[in-house]
Amino acid sequence: MGVRRPFRPGGMTMNDMEEYESMSLVQEEDSTREGVEQFLSEEAVTRAREGLIKSSKLGWEDGTLITAPPGVSFDVGLSYEDVFVVEDGEVVTRRGGDGGSESNGMVDDAEGGGGAVGGGPESLTLPGKAHFATSVPASTMFDKSYFDDDSLFGESSVGSSSDEDDDEGSLENSAGDESVARRQVVDVTNEKMASLSLNDSSTVDEVDLLLSEINDTLQSPIDQSRKSMESAAPVIHPPINVEKSNTDNNKSPSVRKSWAVTEYIPITTNSDFHTLLPNPALTFPFELDDFQKQAVLRLERSECVFLAAHTSAGKTVCAEYAIALAMKHCTRAIYTSPIKALSNQKYRDFRNKFGDDVGLITGDMQIGADGSCLVMTTEILRSMLYRGADLIRDIEWVIFDEVHYINDSERGVVWEEVIIMLPDYVNLIFLSATTPNTIEFSEWIGRTKRKPVHVIRTNYRPVPLSHNLWAGLKLHKLMEGREGFNPKGYAEAAKALLPLSVRAAQDDKAKGVKGKAAPPTIKPSSKPGSQQGSKQDWLSLARYLEREGLMPTIYCVQKCEEIANMLRSLDLNTAAERSLVQSFTIQTVARLSPVDSNLPQVIATCEMVKRGIGVHHGGLLPILKEMVEILFSRNLIKILFATETFAMGVNMPARSVVFNSIRKHDGVQFRELQPGEYTQMAGRAGRRGLDKVGTVIICCFGSVPPDQVVLRNMLTGSSTKLQSQFRLTYTMILNLLRVEDMSVEGMIKRSFSEFATQRALTTNDYPKLLTRGTKTLSKLDEEFKSDSDSRIGAEDIEEYYFACKDVLSWNNNLISYLLSSGGTGGAGGTGGGALVTGRILLVTSSRKQHGYVRAPAIVLRAPLASTSKSGATSPGTTVICMVLLPEGFTLSDDDSQSRDLKLGDLNYVGKSYDRNFVIHEIEVSHIFLVSSLKAKIDSKVFFQESSKKGPGLSLSSPFAGAKSIKSRQDDDPFAGMVARGKKAPVQSKPTGLSQEAQLVDEAMSHLIKTEAVEKNTGVELLDLRDCAKNMHQGNQEMEFRHSFDALERATALAREFQSHYHPNLEKHYTTVDRKETLRSRVMALRHLLSNESLQLFPDYLQRKSLLQKLGYIDENDTVCLKGRVACEVNTCESLIVTEMVFEGMLSELEPTEIVALLSALLFQEKSDEELDSELPQRLVSSCERMRGIAVYLGEKQKECGLPVDPLEYAATSLKMGLIHVVYEWACGVPFSSICELTDVQEGSIVRCITRLDELCREVRNCARVVGNPTLYRKMEAASEAIKRDIVFASSLYVA
Repeated sequence: MGVRRPFRPGGMTMNDMEEYESMSLVQEEDSTREGVEQFLSEEAVTRAREGLIKSSKLGWEDGTLITAPPGVSFDVGLSYEDVFVVEDGEVVTRRGGDGGSESNGMVDDAEGGGGAVGGGPESLTLPGKAHFATSVPASTMFDKSYFDDDSLFGESSVGSSSDEDDDEGSLENSAGDESVARRQVVDVTNEKMASLSLNDSSTVDEVDLLLSEINDTLQSPIDQSRKSMESAAPVIHPPINVEKSNTDNNKSPSVRKSWAVTEYIPITTNSDFHTLLPNPALTFPFELDDFQKQAVLRLERSECVFLAAHTSAGKTVCAEYAIALAMKHCTRAIYTSPIKALSNQKYRDFRNKFGDDVGLITGDMQIGADGSCLVMTTEILRSMLYRGADLIRDIEWVIFDEVHYINDSERGVVWEEVIIMLPDYVNLIFLSATTPNTIEFSEWIGRTKRKPVHVIRTNYRPVPLSHNLWAGLKLHKLMEGREGFNPKGYAEAAKALLPLSVRAAQDDKAKGVKGKAAPPTIKPSSKPGSQQGSKQDWLSLARYLEREGLMPTIYCVQKCEEIANMLRSLDLNTAAERSLVQSFTIQTVARLSPVDSNLPQVIATCEMVKRGIGVHHGGLLPILKEMVEILFSRNLIKILFATETFAMGVNMPARSVVFNSIRKHDGVQFRELQPGEYTQMAGRAGRRGLDKVGTVIICCFGSVPPDQVVLRNMLTGSSTKLQSQFRLTYTMILNLLRVEDMSVEGMIKRSFSEFATQRALTTNDYPKLLTRGTKTLSKLDEEFKSDSDSRIGAEDIEEYYFACKDVLSWNNNLISYLLSSGGTGGAGGTGGGALVTGRILLVTSSRKQHGYVRAPAIVLRAPLASTSKSGATSPGTTVICMVLLPEGFTLSDDDSQSRDLKLGDLNYVGKSYDRNFVIHEIEVSHIFLVSSLKAKIDSKVFFQESSKKGPGLSLSSPFAGAKSIKSRQDDDPFAGMVARGKKAPVQSKPTGLSQEAQLVDEAMSHLIKTEAVEKNTGVELLDLRDCAKNMHQGNQEMEFRHSFDALERATALAREFQSHYHPNLEKHYTTVDRKETLRSRVMALRHLLSNESLQLFPDYLQRKSLLQKLGYIDENDTVCLKGRVACEVNTCESLIVTEMVFEGMLSELEPTEIVALLSALLFQEKSDEELDSELPQRLVSSCERMRGIAVYLGEKQKECGLPVDPLEYAATSLKMGLIHVVYEWACGVPFSSICELTDVQEGSIVRCITRLDELCREVRNCARVVGNPTLYRKMEAASEAIKRDIVFASSLYVA
């Protein structure tokens, strides 16, 4: 006997001829013999021997050795030693794995699997290489697992589909010569498969396999993707999640490219860096850190970079080098910042470094707009992109600073808009604090821009932080650097806050036990429970910081002015420093008018900074904010009381940072600081090159310290994830409808919020499955039509199928309601008696094992309620039944599993009265009819609960695998022995089998009788309305009765079809069921891949419907005049402004009244909404009309389906608190006088008026679009009326 060769064609010796000729004699078809003989030709055998004699590489090159099958890649092929091994002097086939395990399907070696193709005893498995099947009968010439696609199509789709065209092209090229080498064999196989009839078992298996694949991919792939991303622990430099092949030149086509690249350029010494960068665009006076070197090298290659590092780690180096590259290349670099204050600061820094080639563009000024580096806010860049400004063509780099600001609920959407709309030739740089999902965010950026993003992240902090609690007038260390949390320091702080008597008692106890002297105690000056701190507390802390050399210090507090006033007695500056401060304050105040220079806030701030104390909060005048920032950067302010805004937007480190509380108000409620918020503010501690450690102090002015668990989580917890805040606005929709390069659907699809969904669609190969499903469905439809002659008497099978689906749906709804309501109605798990043991049902499950249609069944076990992990109980969804199988059913020889079962086991197949039955677990959704008949049976004979659960143990049923008493008695070695002195019990004759057979016969007689009744007159339905008594609440009874009436009508309709009584109903029904199930899956896939599956698509349709109703766009989605006007407004609700313009409200008012009216659209703080009686009546009436417009727009949005309350929408959009203030300011009243009209802080007033100037320019543009010269001139006059004095004082950074 020769040894079989695993190669095809010709993979055998001449000695194999006799064996395979004998095998062919038992084949039923002559074609099979021909299929074998074509591989036993003399030429084929000769080629096989040559392939074994030659080396693998030579055989592969001259075509003797066949190349890899579809989806598998070789380096050079297989050698003789790979296939054969000498054992005991005999050459045998090499087996894979330790135990010669068999495997069906192909396992990619990149996944480390040792699989086999084809399986069976003749399978061959080679570790680390491709796997073949060695058996060669023609019927199994190619295992179907070779092909990813359904063989009905006659084509292969090897490899993973990708959403990028270049990947698809490379994938086709990688197939290359391999597909040519095997094309003839594949075509022959596909031709044979395509010629199979519809009812052929092979075709059925292919369709069922495709349905299984689609069902697997449709089971929450997005949730699985998100869970995998959330479960991934953040690392400093995470590796790329890409499987690599053995060689670089032969990569597996199934490897998918990752857009987030974490590979580092190898740099071992400083000379390596200078070798890679011989002519840098910018040199630095200090040695760069490793992450900075990596960023610079990536920028030199014109690659996108995401740099995530801690505060003050040196991320600005990356931005400065990009600016230098733009200047070197004579292009432009755009630096965007989240807030205007940071833009002004960066403009000053870059101008000092790069000279006059740096410009600043804000809402109210443009300086050096032709410079190579332009600093602006992200909103300004978005406006340029929508307008298509010429400036965009010259951009090489766009730098997004503080990109974690994308989490802002109001303005975070702007970042996503800009990233999506930027041209592909623009390189992007992202600077951010450390975030746990940097890879995910970079993956989204790369996928959106079609270019890799190099992620450079580091947890390295140049100056480590020391976290301490301030208690008992001393510091207690909680954590320092990368050390863990110190519970001992927390315990010492808690002890220091105890009253003196309690501490003395504890010390005496400790002294008596350990014999140690008690430490000196200091009584805290604050009252127990006081968290704000008294004047003495703050003075003591300030003196401690001064004494320990921990200044300058930033105090992160809420009531800045109040606490700063407690330290009036402190003077922290020397005489020389006071002189410098006084000189600078005089220069600053000189920019103001004499009246404004005497404002109380100006006088108080100037006096405070002279003593080395400053405040920084949103209510401070902008010019005073800049004065404090500059003085603090010059180390002329030793203590700075600031809010979170300072730490968020201004990069000015200090020696130490102090928190007076770890709680904050987020606009809705008070809560603890999140780890990311704490890190952002605490990161200001520690000046690089000046301090060895940055000190962070958490004040404990109360009687107890903050909770230890909260502190531990805040200090050691992960930072805030980057989350999408993308939402649709009317201005965005109108702008996108005007441009051609981007659609609204495209914007939604590319947003970060849809990234997980779109990636899941690509990962699960939905387009590929849709193509396969569509082709298979078309094939099934054609074959179903061609086989119409075989369905005599069942011509209406399709109509009957859909009628049955209705019956199944109504039954499922009604029974599910009965089961879910059974707990309150006392019905338990039987659905009010509907599914009680012995109830006779009609069930339909055509594609289940041993499928059946409207088959009679007896309930053996009612549905069991299940308990979730949270303790909630949910009704059961399955019922155990004895089902009558169709006539002519025979158990196949391959079904050995069913033959090994016995009565009482699930899936047992039995026989009685020449008919077969099966014990099945039936889904409630498969119940076709609940009859009024019941049979008296012993359900324990037919089904035992332990047979379903198997031998495995569980916490819910720890004795599930235990043997029954009977089986234990049978296993008892002393069974049958009688104790001495006892008489043997009288045993009855064994009648178990006859009784069991009698019970089976009785049950089968019920089922057969029911089948006959259904075919003749129809089984009587159980009135489910009687089962639902005492279960209803409210209108549920009427709805239940309506549903049951619909069930009765649907059942009567199904019985009218002649297919209902056809003897071969199961065969025809299964054919239609398989075809229509595939059709529903294809429709689901098509929906997932369409725009309708987008999360915001319904919101888009509703908003677009509103715009059509209001006349902003026409039925063709063309932007009309009102839409073009609305596109000009970006600072507030564009619809309200547009309606006011078209109603002529603004044209009727004076310029002073117009700006007062428009201020209601910009002011956001809570204040008195009552309009002052001193206002002109025309202005008051205009305010009411504007409120009416807002309510009208809210009603229209509600009519279109948007979740908007009209009154709430009007109250949110309009705030009347500053109308009187702005009106007086526009009339020329001094700033000091208008401040007396409101409780709003000076800084908030200035911020509102400066934004109002921008809105005036936008309304002026609206007048230009409409063609209203009167309104145009009035808006110019209104803008001039408010642009004066302290409100529009020039910035200290710019001048």
